[in-house]
Amino acid sequence: MRRIYFLFPTRSQLLFKPRYGGGSEIYLYQLSTGLAEKGLEVHIIANLATKEHPQVKLHHVDFSGNIISRNLNYLSCLRRFIKDESVVVIFDQAFGGLMPLVLKKIRKIKLVFHTTNHYPWLDDRSEINPRLYWPVLRAVVKNVDLIVVGNDLLKQGVIERGGVGEDKITIIPQAYNPRELRHAQSIDVREKFGIGEDTKLILYVGRIVPHKGIIDIIRTAAIVNSRVENCKFFLVGPRGPHFSKDGKDTPSEFYYKAVGIAKKYQLENTVFFTGTVSREELYGFYKEADIFLFPSYKEGFGTAVLEAASNSKPIIVYDHPPLNYIISRNTGILVPPGNVKKLAEAVLYLLKNPSVAKQLGENAYGRFLKHFSIDAVLDKWIMLFENLATW
Repeated sequence: MRRIYFLFPTRSQLLFKPRYGGGSEIYLYQLSTGLAEKGLEVHIIANLATKEHPQVKLHHVDFSGNIISRNLNYLSCLRRFIKDESVVVIFDQAFGGLMPLVLKKIRKIKLVFHTTNHYPWLDDRSEINPRLYWPVLRAVVKNVDLIVVGNDLLKQGVIERGGVGEDKITIIPQAYNPRELRHAQSIDVREKFGIGEDTKLILYVGRIVPHKGIIDIIRTAAIVNSRVENCKFFLVGPRGPHFSKDGKDTPSEFYYKAVGIAKKYQLENTVFFTGTVSREELYGFYKEADIFLFPSYKEGFGTAVLEAASNSKPIIVYDHPPLNYIISRNTGILVPPGNVKKLAEAVLYLLKNPSVAKQLGENAYGRFLKHFSIDAVLDKWIMLFENLATW
């Protein structure tokens, strides 16, 4: 089966090659264009703001209206766009999987559910309508032909909370295309943000939300700031739980709490929150960073860690899955979760031992190329599609 459809059924509009946005959008773009370059016919069906692309066929769906009209319109679009003898991949959406299940009754297709997100499989927070959400989600994962997850942790979550057998689940790690970073135009962030050439830049990339370890970063900065000079911590990403499509974000209550804690430690000239930045600015931060610090407590995968590894940066993460699946002890520093003292010691150690930091960054890049580059992962997807064709 050489015809692939990726479904991204969200009400918010999607830019196919986002200048802003989260890891899922970037991953969808790189995966679909990579498969197209390999000779597959690739389609995206979503609420797209982008109208066309030279390699991937884009199909727009309007998800406005009430839940009944949305789903009827969605099913109509699926019937119009999707042909027999195709593979249809649902990207991470529970309710968005219902209409493809209906389509499966009338089309000769193979249906795949793909998730790289910690939510809801590893997250205990309740849904707006949990009585409806979980029955729908379980119906989707039980009735698709195959489930693809990014790592063992997600696999166990889907088995336990989705009620499916492990023989139905395949692990394909999330990937990143380092060529995008190498070839992209970047912005000189040291000049733009007034970071001196002799100043060490400690970088975090992601949303400003509690489970990302933001308070731990601030407390780490307080310890490091008391020991060394000319060191700044930049927290780059939306100042709330939602990614921006246009570069604007709305600061959350937690963001103001984090800023208040930084002020309490007198870190106004040490810890900086940039808010949402463009990809060009993000590339600039990765290029200039001396250390990448990512003490997240909960991840489905960790796109930012892949991006840092693809740029040969020494990486410090908490020692738990899936982060210790991406970073091993010879490619970064693993710290016991919640141990801020050890986190600060790791930062100080790398600052005082630049040759070690450089070697860890090179090792991280080597592991990235072998396991998580888009080229390594595309072959696994193509093999999966070929195997589905023989079922």
